[in-house]
Amino acid sequence: MAKVRYQIELKDPVAHLVQVCLEFSPTTDDDMVLSLPAWIPGSYMIRDYAKHLQGLNASDPEGTLPLIQLDKQSWRLSHRGLPVQLRYLVYAFDLSVRGNYLDDQLAALNPCALCLAVQGLTDGPLELTISAPYQRDWQVATGLRPKPATAFLGQGTYLATDYQQLIDSPLLLGKLQCQQFMVAGIPHYMVLAGEPETDITRLCTDLTSICEAQAQVFGGLPADLTQYWFLSWVTDKGYGGLEHMNSTLLLLSHQDLPHPLRPDESTEAYRSFLGLCSHEYFHTWWVKRAKPAQFLPYQTEREQYTAQLWLYEGFTSYFDDLALVRSGKMTVAQYLTTLEQSINKVSLLPAESVQSVADSSFNAWTKYYKQDENAPNAVVSYYLKGSLIALCLQARLQQQDLSLENLMQQAWLAFGASGQGSLEDDFIGLTRRYAGHEVANALESWVHQAEPLPLEQCLTQLGLKVSYRARSHPKDWSGSAGSQYPARDLGAVTSGTAEGVQVLQVLLGSAAHKAGLMAQDLIIAANHKKVTEASLLQVLADTEPGRTLTLHLFRRQRLIELQLPVVLAAESLRMLQTQHAETVQRWLGVAL
Repeated sequence: MAKVRYQIELKDPVAHLVQVCLEFSPTTDDDMVLSLPAWIPGSYMIRDYAKHLQGLNASDPEGTLPLIQLDKQSWRLSHRGLPVQLRYLVYAFDLSVRGNYLDDQLAALNPCALCLAVQGLTDGPLELTISAPYQRDWQVATGLRPKPATAFLGQGTYLATDYQQLIDSPLLLGKLQCQQFMVAGIPHYMVLAGEPETDITRLCTDLTSICEAQAQVFGGLPADLTQYWFLSWVTDKGYGGLEHMNSTLLLLSHQDLPHPLRPDESTEAYRSFLGLCSHEYFHTWWVKRAKPAQFLPYQTEREQYTAQLWLYEGFTSYFDDLALVRSGKMTVAQYLTTLEQSINKVSLLPAESVQSVADSSFNAWTKYYKQDENAPNAVVSYYLKGSLIALCLQARLQQQDLSLENLMQQAWLAFGASGQGSLEDDFIGLTRRYAGHEVANALESWVHQAEPLPLEQCLTQLGLKVSYRARSHPKDWSGSAGSQYPARDLGAVTSGTAEGVQVLQVLLGSAAHKAGLMAQDLIIAANHKKVTEASLLQVLADTEPGRTLTLHLFRRQRLIELQLPVVLAAESLRMLQTQHAETVQRWLGVAL
């Protein structure tokens, strides 16, 4: 019998208020502490969920009980040994997969940001009852197990084995579209909220093959997986996902889904959504079960540091699109285009020579998740560079007739199936035993040194031909060379506004840096003529290299004149083509 019960009521959709009633019986005569997590596992930033709580009060059958706040997220409760009831409201208007959201159409709830923990009562069974008095036709989708009296997708009571399972089980509510599909005999569910027009049958068919491809990497589904839920929140604009033990909460736009009237259409947006599903599903093994030992268990009241996010997020990013290729949902040419983008977004930014992926992982709390205008110069993505490390490791292993998939299966048995997690250099040690000192030493250098990867050599070993061209504009990362603008190097990330061109970021050593441009500058004229973002690039293209452009700009309220040197963009943008088909086929696992 559950010792702790949560009653969740969608109180006021207009005001975005959710009411929580927490009931429990004290197990000690001492005061009890109640607390709310400060962050959600999988998203490594302190979010201070308690700031959304209001009106917290406690009582028992004899009356009100005193609550004293101890810090930003915890309270001390004095009690009389009688059953306790706490009530509070939670403001739910976080349009993301990491918090709580409620409006008149749907609710996306994370118990991690909703349900107070009762110290001393987190290890036993819990009950969560959810109701929507003004939306009685709303359904509920969650990875939690329903109580026998609760209908499938019904409002009612759901069970958790402990508090850790509760806060790892998001809920999606509304008028839901739901369809089941099977992977290795285990039921999987695609759930859509937001009333989208889409072909859910096609979506489930596509996901079936993608999930099967991911399961093959690890040699099968986790033994404890009995169901899996893709909880998809469809909105006008949004994108993201967060992994959980037997579910994922996804945020996407209507344009990301396949249209029912165009059954053969495969858009870039749809492939991107399938890649997101693939990424979060891979986490079922790689993060939710196999994880850094520092996360055993999660301590959600404070930061937990690990230098291994390059391994768990980066390798997941490598295998997510690979599963799309292997399941036939992405062509090899499309895959190479996405790979070009990843390579160029890492190698063309100064940060790669400033920060290692191990350092980026450890400092995710303060740097990667809190990026500012200097991020391209100082913060390397452990997602992108981690995925390229996986690519390089596959190339080195393939040279020895070995494979990254076999290594991943060994890592799964050592870190995941065993429940032991991994210490900082355990994966490198496993690689050493599997492939020898040379490969392991290379991997160690790639992880701990802030230096470029040997991509040309590794890509050639995988059967690809690497060629170079200059970037045609600042947002050019891959594909065919654009013909709109001849290649000039501005060296700044900009955004067009009604007033001019806003400078968002300036790359160290670039023409913009040498001219003295700063982030937040507003360029209003070039060569004494008003500019837009497009016309600034055109003026650059029309100016002979070696000359300068006169820029007028506002720096806050000061009018400033600068001289921008016009230089040709370097031949640094990598483009990939298949050179040795058999080698590429062996790597990708598909016929060309």
